[in-house]
Amino acid sequence: MKPIVVYTSKYGSAEKYANWLSEALQCPAKGLKSITAKELASYDTVIYGGGLYAGRIAGFKKFLPMLDRAREMKLVLFMAGSTNPADEKYYAEMAERNIPAEWKASFKVFALRGDQLFSKMSGLHKLMMRMPKSMTEKIPEAERTGDMKAFLENYGKDVTYTSKEQLDSIIAYLRD
Repeated sequence: MKPIVVYTSKYGSAEKYANWLSEALQCPAKGLKSITAKELASYDTVIYGGGLYAGRIAGFKKFLPMLDRAREMKLVLFMAGSTNPADEKYYAEMAERNIPAEWKASFKVFALRGDQLFSKMSGLHKLMMRMPKSMTEKIPEAERTGDMKAFLENYGKDVTYTSKEQLDSIIAYLRD
């Protein structure tokens, strides 16, 4: 196996996961802007990671045309989002929305929890975070899940959710 990790990261979670995967798999990790299609073609296993922003995987649309469709590659996609990875329905919807039909069978998809770093967020992202906050506040307190309560409690704060342990399933999949 000759793997490479390619990522796009706005606030650091996808980059952190990419670097941890790079260490664990003893392979390079490169930002999407620093790799070419020709270079990518020299690998047999390509892992792409990006943060989720407004329902889109950062950089993924730009990444897909770089793949040499004629080659047999093992393809892995990880999404780093603020939603708990246990919410499989949410991440399945994100994969459905972001992976074009002709690529769906090619990627093994994983969901990872990204950090919530309000201090680094752009004004637009802070504004966008108001919508899920408002929607969560409308849910009666007795019906809120633990994740909903934690989201409201930590709104506006920096919270670290990233951990190397979240990569165990990706590493196990790649080593099988």
